[in-house]
Formats: sequence, structure tokens, C-alpha cells
Amino acid sequence: MRATAIALLLALTLATMFSIECAKQMKETVDCSHYKKLPPGQERFCYEMYEPICGSDGKTYNNDCFFCSQVKKTDGKLKFVHFGKC
Repeated sequence: MRATAIALLLALTLATMFSIECAKQMKETVDCSHYKKLPPGQERFCYEMYEPICGSDGKTYNNDCFFCSQVKKTDGKLKFVHFGKC
């Protein structure tokens, strides 16, 4: 009985991880519309969750906050390439 419960828990964990990964890949771009351009000299505080995004400058950004901050700094010249490392 205990082995069955462990196997079921493992299967549910793997299914959840797979579903999350698929959902992230279905998103085709990053929506930066809710990030505002900051006044000169001000810095944005971004969370530390690592969900890499590859930008058109060839750099990997840690997450959408870091990516969108750079998009705003470049007045939209930086573009989304894909999720994951460059």
C-alpha cells in the first residue's frame, strides 16, 4: 500500500511539472505592458525567481521583470526571442 501511494505521488508530481513546463512554452511572448518606464536614475526591484528569457541582444534575463525593465530602458528596441537561455 505504501509503495502504491509513493508511486502515485511521484506520478502526480511529474504530471504537474510537465503541465507547468508545457504552459510556459505555450506562451509565445512576454507581456511588458504592465511595466512602466522609470525616471532616470531610478532602478526597478525585481524578484529573484529564475525563469530565463532570451532577448534580441543575445543576453539571458533572469525573468520577465529583468527582461521588461530592459525593454523599457531601450524604448522597446529589445525584443523577445524565446523562453530559456540564449
